[in-house]
Amino acid sequence: MRIPFVILFFCKFLKLSENIDKVVWSALDKGLYVLYGFVVLLQIRRLEPSELGLYGILIGIHTWIFIITDSLFYQAIIQFGFKEETERRANTLAFLLSFAFVFLFTFVFSVFSDFWVYFFKEKGLRKVAFYLPLLSIITLPRVFCLKFAFKHSNMFKLFLVNSAFFIPMSILTVVFYFQKPVFRFETQMEIYFSGTIISSLVAILILRKNIRFGFRGNLKLREYFSFGLPMMSYSLFQSIPRQLDVLFLQYFFESRIVGLYYSAKTLFRLFEEGLNAGYGLVYPTAVRLIAKNRKEELFSLIVKSTSFTFLFLMLLFIALEFGGSKFFINLFLPERYSMAISFFNFMLIATVFMPLQLSASVMIAENKVRLVAKYIFLSSLTSVLVFVIVGYFGLVNLTPLGLVAYYSFFGILLYFNMKKDYQFRFIHLFQGVKDVTAFVIAKRKK
Repeated sequence: MRIPFVILFFCKFLKLSENIDKVVWSALDKGLYVLYGFVVLLQIRRLEPSELGLYGILIGIHTWIFIITDSLFYQAIIQFGFKEETERRANTLAFLLSFAFVFLFTFVFSVFSDFWVYFFKEKGLRKVAFYLPLLSIITLPRVFCLKFAFKHSNMFKLFLVNSAFFIPMSILTVVFYFQKPVFRFETQMEIYFSGTIISSLVAILILRKNIRFGFRGNLKLREYFSFGLPMMSYSLFQSIPRQLDVLFLQYFFESRIVGLYYSAKTLFRLFEEGLNAGYGLVYPTAVRLIAKNRKEELFSLIVKSTSFTFLFLMLLFIALEFGGSKFFINLFLPERYSMAISFFNFMLIATVFMPLQLSASVMIAENKVRLVAKYIFLSSLTSVLVFVIVGYFGLVNLTPLGLVAYYSFFGILLYFNMKKDYQFRFIHLFQGVKDVTAFVIAKRKK
């Protein structure tokens, strides 16, 4: 496979050359999310904002459930999965407990559908409550099996499973786009169910040999949960402003506003996925450098990863803020989504602070999980307060402020930590200019 120049460039400066194949498949996997983002635009073109708002609430709750499930149950698959005496029992507990948790949580949510309708003043939440248990149960095999791809660092199988998720949904979206003048909430469910079912089957098929079950072993429930509960608290606070923001908005505003917000956030998610990819590249490198006590290279990793990401996002920020987002959204979305332009431009402010969050991977690698969790808690609390204030005063144009508050406050806290622990300075954000120039000059000389 010919390795793209951009990937080679980042591998050189982030010291990832020994894992080039994994980096390539990981990059291709993230590319699936980017490509599917264009498919989602076709769905939005056929959806009324109110229908999209309900769909966004369902996906937000569904994603939040599996973030909690992953941290509470599935992280143990990796933590206890490399010892013969705990592997089988850890896998079995993860599967059984996660199934029980997801089933009970979604079942209770469904039973209380009338309460949600009354509380949020939205009749459409009955449909959300009906579909949530069904969607969650068929998602379990996909998410459970994928954990074994991560455990064995098999990015190729990860790519295959996610391809089986996105490709069927893309095909069905295109077919429906030319068949149906209008998409409904139920149409979105047909599309999402198709990808989920197929990808779950593919995940079982290609990863089943990596999964071993059994109750034998010395892993106790107390030990299992003593690891999972702190991980869950970390993920819980991190996911609230990123996944449950739509619920805060639904309480104060109508579903149409939620739909407009969700359409802008769908585009913004491309930046979030890019940040997630950055975490995945920086963390293993940081672990290796810390283990070998190579402090200078660790500092270089922090500076270069932060700087390159900052410069790239700043270029996008400038291009999109000064007309790019308006042109793009008007090109792909109908007039009824014009308000999404201002929402998206507002969200872009968060991208200025996103690169600073890559240092959280280094802090976790240094076992400073509690400090990162503290920062996330404070940032999430700030975000929730902002969402409530904006909603209480009916400030529709400021609905993205809660999301921006989370990323900006978290980024600022991490910046001061880097300044204290690693002597990171503001000028280091522009280090990438020097490195890129040197890299290009060296290439030309060759």
